[in-house]
Parts: sequence; structure tokens; C-alpha cells
Amino acid sequence: MTATFDFKGFAKDLKKQAEQVMPEDIASEHKKEFLDRIYDFTYIAGEAFSNDDTIEDADTAKALTQVISEWTFHKYVDLLRSDIPKMYHESILQKVAYVAFEMGKESEFSRLTQDQMLTLVEFQTRKAYEKACQKLLENGQISQEAFDKAMNLSNVDEYSTDKLCHNVKIVKNKKSTLPFTLTALVVGLLAVGLNIFYKDAPSLVIVNTFMVMFLSMFVGIYVGAQIFGK
Repeated sequence: MTATFDFKGFAKDLKKQAEQVMPEDIASEHKKEFLDRIYDFTYIAGEAFSNDDTIEDADTAKALTQVISEWTFHKYVDLLRSDIPKMYHESILQKVAYVAFEMGKESEFSRLTQDQMLTLVEFQTRKAYEKACQKLLENGQISQEAFDKAMNLSNVDEYSTDKLCHNVKIVKNKKSTLPFTLTALVVGLLAVGLNIFYKDAPSLVIVNTFMVMFLSMFVGIYVGAQIFGK
């Protein structure tokens, strides 16, 4: 089952968020191209996650899409502030987005927590960004000075952790309590049956005591799990 959601509308919403928090120097010189690229990368990521059979729910698909949107935002700011020619920006951002996409899927497959996922994505996207710039340097397409400047820029470090993807909670599916509920039901029916057909049996008092203890314990565990396991 695919985690379908309105990725087009979601991309528009994140584009609006990006417009509100984009740095002034970027807004004054590159606003339209910047926001258009944020939208495009978010839309593509959202469409991919929305149609991915390995993503179980829409909340997770949205969160992973937003992670890619955020890293596109931050690394695009870094690129625009760097001396790396614009002709290379798209390919670098594609490499960063691809790695973020794959790490997001890997995190979901491995059942990582949200914090673990964000840490993994951050480490690998930074690495992918550096590797892409390093490749340009090795090919003689940028200078050592341009490479060093690009490596010293990190817009993400200027932002607090309550912005963009960090305020999206990934909802994990709870394990079903059906097997335990069925067990309790069977025990309860067994107790009723014994009391009907063997109501005069001397050992019935012991059996009833055991049944009451078991069912009481089950109810306590079930209620506790519902209250404190959220």
C-alpha cells in the first residue's frame, strides 16, 4: 500500500515556508529561481515517496519529503553564496537530493527513530555535497579557492532546530494488540464454560481465582500501554 498524499499542495506549502525564512541576500538577488527550485525538488521527492510501496503512511512520506526540501534549501543557499558557477548547481543539488532520498528510505526500512534519521541524512548529504564539489575540483572545473569557500559555507548551521523538517513528526505504526485481546477473550470464555458445566467442581474456586488474576493483569497492561505507549 502506497503512502499517497497531496505532494503538489505540500510542495506549494513548503515553497511558502522557504520564502518566509530565506536569507535576505538570497531573496534580493535570486528569489524566483531559488523558490522555483525548492518547489521542483520538493514536488519530485513528494511524488516519489507518495508512490513508494515501502513507505507505510502519508505522515512519513511528508516528513521525508520535507527533509529533502530542507537540505535543498540549505545547500542551494551555500551554492549561491559560493564561487561555484551556476551551471553546476543543478547537478550538485541532484546528488544531494538523491542521497537524502535514499537515506530517508533506508531509515524507514531500518526503523530508525526520527532523530537517528535526521542525523544519518545530515551526515550523508554533507558528504555528498563535498564529494560533488571535490569532483569539480579534480576535473579542473572550479578552483581550489572556490572549493574551500564552498566547504566553509553552511547555512544549515545558522538555523535553529525548530525550523522546516525538524517540526515534522514521523508517526510509526503501533503493533497490533489483537493477538493479546483474542487470548484474553478465549480465557474469559473458558472460565464461563467451566462455571456452567462444572459449577460443583471443588477446584473451580482455584480456577476462577487464576482467571480473575489473569484478566485483571491483561486489563492493566492494555490500559497502561494505551495511556503511556503513545
